[in-house]
Amino acid sequence: MDAHLFRRFAQAAIPLLTGARLARIQEPSRDIYTFNLDLFSRTSSLGRKVQLVLKCGRKDPFLFLTTSRLSANQAPTAAVMRLRKYAGGHSIRHIVARWQDRELWLLMSGSMPTLARDRDMEAGLQDKDGTNGSPNAENREGASAAALPAGDGETRLVWLVLRLKEGPQLVLAGPDEGPAPEEVVWPRLQELPEALENWRSWPVLSPALRRTIAKLSLEDAAALLVDLEAGTGDLFCYMKTPEREGEPPVMVRISPWPLAEVTDLHEEIREDILPAFMQAGSDLVLQAAARQQAKRAAEPWIRKERKLEERLELQRDDVDRLTRMCARREQGLLLQANLWQLQGSVRCPSVQVLNAAGESVELRLDARYTIRENMERFFHTARRGERGLARVAERTRALEEELKVVRAQKEACLLGGPVPETARSRQQPSQEPVPNLPATVQLFVSSDGFVLLRGRNAKGNQDARRIASPHDIWVHAEGGPGSHVIIRRSHGAQSVPDRTLDEAGCLAACRSWLRDEPSARLTYCEIRHVRPLRGAAPGTMRMDKVLFTRKVAVDPSLETRLARSAERS
Repeated sequence: MDAHLFRRFAQAAIPLLTGARLARIQEPSRDIYTFNLDLFSRTSSLGRKVQLVLKCGRKDPFLFLTTSRLSANQAPTAAVMRLRKYAGGHSIRHIVARWQDRELWLLMSGSMPTLARDRDMEAGLQDKDGTNGSPNAENREGASAAALPAGDGETRLVWLVLRLKEGPQLVLAGPDEGPAPEEVVWPRLQELPEALENWRSWPVLSPALRRTIAKLSLEDAAALLVDLEAGTGDLFCYMKTPEREGEPPVMVRISPWPLAEVTDLHEEIREDILPAFMQAGSDLVLQAAARQQAKRAAEPWIRKERKLEERLELQRDDVDRLTRMCARREQGLLLQANLWQLQGSVRCPSVQVLNAAGESVELRLDARYTIRENMERFFHTARRGERGLARVAERTRALEEELKVVRAQKEACLLGGPVPETARSRQQPSQEPVPNLPATVQLFVSSDGFVLLRGRNAKGNQDARRIASPHDIWVHAEGGPGSHVIIRRSHGAQSVPDRTLDEAGCLAACRSWLRDEPSARLTYCEIRHVRPLRGAAPGTMRMDKVLFTRKVAVDPSLETRLARSAERS
């Protein structure tokens, strides 16, 4: 995220975020932090509840707002717990954007006495000077400001700093301290050549801006700097045509100025800043993070697939070796047919015999044995080869069946399907995963590539919910019993095409009380809003919030078309 792009986001987001309450802090994935906010402004087009998502690090950092809630699905780390302790539940009183350094400083409500500040420094909090204390004193008494009497020393303000490179950090400062004023100096036309050579002295010349200016004339470059100095204007979004028909275009670049080097993408000019950043965050950050997470989940299956392929290659080498052993039978038969004119008790390195066509053929023998003994050894070697081929064929079939299951599991993980328990376990990363879904859960893949899970019975419905993530979509037939269908999503902001929604609804209807009807109405909810109804029969659920209902056609043949090969067998 370029500094000028960060500036445009900050200008649009600061009025909206000022006064908002920070409800929860999570880390859904590595280097991705989410901040659940309750907005104070009632005029926001985004609604009352939003999430501020920070993707930090050296490679492709980004900051954006989203109305979809991303779930962590893992225990919070010590760093996240520390952020929750001192910033969670507080309101944002003031926001300062140091856009040249790509930092957003959020002043949280409440204060902290000096004594608590000293102890928190030992617990690893960062002070204004950027130093860190010892992490060994994290659980000492008095670490919380609320636990100390009011007026115990000078109060310190709590700043939550969102840095695109380093991530979120807590900074404690005095009432008269805080983020230093940012000095912004823009080079003029006559200063531009020198500024490009000594760009370290000009923070406004970000790397992306320097690459663009290098392709422009000095006059055009100066005009671009004047537009950027004003800090207004449209955003330029570059879209890629989707591979599947019916899917929306994917945003692959976003810039505060037009990019001349991009020729194979469709350019869209956006006036609505925050929605443009929301789509960019979903396409650039969340999809990439979901692919990385799916690849990490599939790594155990990929390793097992590689081992099985190596074992199958060894089986092929054995087949070649055993086939050559079986070919010895032909030599034994040839020697047997000519034995009447040979001295069977003679030892020699080779003999001349006649084949079926009457041609003379030389057979190489082992000189340690007689001709008759060589013949018997040829037949014995051929019998060993035939027995070995039968055993190798049996082992090959077993390995191929196992490889088919492993590849199906790997494909399910890469598509966002169920993750093996050992892939999610950090304590036992070396264990091999269980190479199967629960027998009570059926695996389907929609025409758009979404993984669909369906329970075979009441226990299967529970197993499918256990595998699913909170942002997955739960589908069930209205008004009566039926199987639960889970639409797996990579993240909460991922949109599901209508075709996949219809196919999931059809799969749910085919195993429900509406299976004999021409059409059925289905209920769609996010998993986190579906809970078992206490005291009711197994599988009876309570829906706290319904996304929508949908009427679909009931087509039993869809089960065969969408089932995985392992399911068909």
